[in-house]
Amino acid sequence: MRKNEHMAQSNGYKIIAVDDEEGIVDSLSIFLKRSGYEFTGVTNPMEAIEKVKNEHFDLMVLDFIMEPIHGDQVVEEIRKFNKELYILLLTGHKDLAPPLETIRRLDIQGYCEKSDKFDQLLLLIESGIKSIKQMNEIKRINEELSNTYEKLEKAYLESIQTLRYTVEAKDPYTRGHSDRVSEYSVLIGEKLGLSENDIKTLRIGRIIS
Repeated sequence: MRKNEHMAQSNGYKIIAVDDEEGIVDSLSIFLKRSGYEFTGVTNPMEAIEKVKNEHFDLMVLDFIMEPIHGDQVVEEIRKFNKELYILLLTGHKDLAPPLETIRRLDIQGYCEKSDKFDQLLLLIESGIKSIKQMNEIKRINEELSNTYEKLEKAYLESIQTLRYTVEAKDPYTRGHSDRVSEYSVLIGEKLGLSENDIKTLRIGRIIS
């Protein structure tokens, strides 16, 4: 058997697991790599924070009770610079699970007891990855819509601008009048502290005035 025959083809998602028990990290490594995930295992929670800060991960599996800091403290540090990382907590026992208020405050997506079979954790991970995939698709669509809107707006304004130049070219008296009015309007708007959107409206008004 070739060395990597038991490893599934990468699905492109990166998972980091943090647990001070090396055996848990090793077990997760085997399960998750077989499922096609790119896996990073860390036993030091402080090192994990630095890795998340400097590398991209889609999901974190995080032990709750650790040294020198607990999992909720790790999440608290991560949320200072990363609001989107999907985080699942591992707990030794349901009585050691973090309070619901903490889970909500730190935007922790779920938790799983270590006593449960890894199948349960894998189901939670797969559910999390599906959520991440959906959110990425929504972001992609929103970016495309935003780019399309900007292109349409630019084309529309260029058309109006061309029409205005055509009209002004026929009348030397009004030539440049709209530009002067716009400049004064924008200056007045800025002095009055109008919002960026209002200033933009004044600039557009120049074109169609």
